Amino acid sequence: MSPLPEDIQGKIYDPVGTCIYCGSNGGADGLRSEHIMPFSLGGNAELPKASCRKCEAVTSYLDGYLARAIYHHLRVHTGTQSRSGHPEVLSAEIEMKDGRKTLTLPTGEHPFFLNMPVWGYPGVLRGFQPTTDFGDARAHVYWSIPPTMRETLGLRDGEAAIVRDTSRPINLPTFARAIAKIGYCHAVAHYGLNGFRRLVLPDLILGKYPCAPYFVGGDNELPPPPTPRGKMHEVQFIDINYKDLRLLVVAFRIFAHSGTKENGMPIYRVVVGAPTLKKQKAAHSERG
Repeated sequence: MSPLPEDIQGKIYDPVGTCIYCGSNGGADGLRSEHIMPFSLGGNAELPKASCRKCEAVTSYLDGYLARAIYHHLRVHTGTQSRSGHPEVLSAEIEMKDGRKTLTLPTGEHPFFLNMPVWGYPGVLRGFQPTTDFGDARAHVYWSIPPTMRETLGLRDGEAAIVRDTSRPINLPTFARAIAKIGYCHAVAHYGLNGFRRLVLPDLILGKYPCAPYFVGGDNELPPPPTPRGKMHEVQFIDINYKDLRLLVVAFRIFAHSGTKENGMPIYRVVVGAPTLKKQKAAHSERG
């Protein structure tokens, strides 16, 4: 994949005026703004009047899952924006010669792990049938051990310790739905709510359609190097032809500027829908 060219900006878009998930006008409660990239992951671009109270409760949960279960330590260490602030200390589990210990350490002295699940391209792009099976899912694992760790632990020359990865087990369906929500919101911002056929993606995000791996995927290959420090996230909109299908795909990297020198964060792909029939006919006419 070529480098993702578009950085996510803190733009406030025109009001949508209907819930982008269920089509409701919001009723007496009205409609709320949807962050295109979750606020807790550094996103400030918004779709105003884009979700009803009921759907917002679902998408807020998905955003919160990414913030708390996946990216919590990275957010704390990088000082990513947070409405509730960040803790000044974090716990770490260390295996030492006299047994396993749980230490409470200042953020700057805290070692941490980040596990990013991947399971290959979306099934529809691989000719698979819809399924709930994530197949041979695996994870790109990143870690950071402060250079002061030996001093913090009081290790002598020749002594060793093991920092345990205490990351939570990843709920793949929930993670995939959260990734789908990010891709879908970008598609609405880019194409307009009525600028593409959304297929089942709103139902997938709301948990009403179970076959997330059919429309959502994470690249299995080693990710490309991180972007320059000024680019937190990156996104690319792709219009592809696959067999007899013409599909719209949003590919993106979250915290694209983080990772190792050789490998940044993984690229996720969401098949957000298909072009409108009018656009498809126009494309056929041009080819004809």
